[in-house]
Amino acid sequence: MTDENNLDEVLAFCITDIKVCCGALFPDIFTSDFSTLHQQIFDLINAGYKKIAIAAPRGIGKTSIAKAIAMRAILFRMANFIVYLGNSATSAEMQTENIKRDLISNQQVRHLFGNIKDAIDTQGGMDETFSKAAWVAYGSTFVLPRGAGQQVRGLNWNNFRPDLVIIDDLENKDEIRSEENRKKLKEWFWSDLMKTESRYGAETIFIYIDTIKHEDSLLVDLIESPNWASVQLSICDSNYKSYDTNYMTDAEIMEEVDEHRRLGTLDSFYMERMNIPIATEDAVFKQEYFKYFEDCGDKIKVTGKDRTVEELRTYDMLHMTIIDPAKTVKLQSADSAVITVAVHRNSGKIFVRDIVSEKFYPDQLYEEMFRQVSHFNSFLMGYEITGLNEFIIQPIHNECRTRNMHPILVELNARKGVGESGKAARIATMAPSYRLGYIYHNPSNCAKLEGQLLGFPKSKLWDVMDCLAYHTFIMEKHGVYFDPSDSTNEEPPEDEFDSLSCDSEMDFEEMGLLI
Repeated sequence: MTDENNLDEVLAFCITDIKVCCGALFPDIFTSDFSTLHQQIFDLINAGYKKIAIAAPRGIGKTSIAKAIAMRAILFRMANFIVYLGNSATSAEMQTENIKRDLISNQQVRHLFGNIKDAIDTQGGMDETFSKAAWVAYGSTFVLPRGAGQQVRGLNWNNFRPDLVIIDDLENKDEIRSEENRKKLKEWFWSDLMKTESRYGAETIFIYIDTIKHEDSLLVDLIESPNWASVQLSICDSNYKSYDTNYMTDAEIMEEVDEHRRLGTLDSFYMERMNIPIATEDAVFKQEYFKYFEDCGDKIKVTGKDRTVEELRTYDMLHMTIIDPAKTVKLQSADSAVITVAVHRNSGKIFVRDIVSEKFYPDQLYEEMFRQVSHFNSFLMGYEITGLNEFIIQPIHNECRTRNMHPILVELNARKGVGESGKAARIATMAPSYRLGYIYHNPSNCAKLEGQLLGFPKSKLWDVMDCLAYHTFIMEKHGVYFDPSDSTNEEPPEDEFDSLSCDSEMDFEEMGLLI
């Protein structure tokens, strides 16, 4: 930018193209060539969207780009009030101090724009704050650092509401493991932060840049939202082939992957470099574990590896319908799941015949569970009671009487806990069955189940896989096992339960399953 003849043209481009601004004004920060990954970020910022979510790999310079956005807004008077957000007040203050230092020490910036401490465009009574907690640049742009969860309601500086909010690495990878922490952060984001913009002035620009650390993260919510323009980037594909060898070669990627494999931290590579919270290579549940069947009503067809088709009579199978109601008296406020599983002891196969998961009103939930019991002639119905107890027990018993349907009722306590750690422990019990190829999915209704399993233990939703996990408890506690491979037992499965009556109540109390 030493050629005065094109100075005005370059500065004009700096306003419209953040890439030009980074290279022209901040060469000491951006010392390497930009990759195609950077270009996708720049294109999204240049497009003029008001709400932008960027999932970028670690090491690509996310924070440097976030700071450049703030510095450009300061230099060209593109914002009056900038809020810079980090996962803590300390991290946010550190970055705004870096912005201040970069602008003060950059000789080119001082030559073109002057000293940021100079009160250019000063208005009477303007607060000339210049501290770590907050500061004013050129007397016209207020910069305020804030940490996640800090007070942002009612922000106002000289009648200006925040018009540029930069959100940099907001989600802490340790805290995000807690469902409660994720919920708390989202409530603050939507109820506090997103309400800071003025309803009467120009629309606030929100730019969120981070790495995906959990399937239920705030960043994933924004990427899935139709109201946010977004991009999700990875340095490589699933075979570890680089998307831009100028940024990172295949050999460099494989070297890093091999080191993570050796250390047993492949999840970190997937999260930090690929924006995938779980390493698919060593995930608990993998796509290749999923096997499928064709449901023909009275028969189930299974195609083997040699393409031969095995037909099994559904009459010979033990059917159980399992209900995992939403853990709230208002059942319609969260997802409930109803699943029917069929166990064929002779062949050693478990078929997930039906899955329904949605937000039910109580009457809708009862209708669905009894529909499945009736349709599949299930003689056992298990339902989780933890957190609901009498709100679910009495109505189910009452519905059985009024409908004149009498499956064996099994109350399921959420053993190992009701939070995500407890659910994870239950769901993990299915891993051996999937690895051994015992469980088969119905391709017409398994999408939600498979999506949750593939994301385990960082899944966005848990309802379907947690519901299915109870089948292992029921089979174990009720003595339902596969027959020896040479067994010719053709007795119908009802014989298994001839002994189950009220005199077995003591056994179920000991097992945590109460009839």
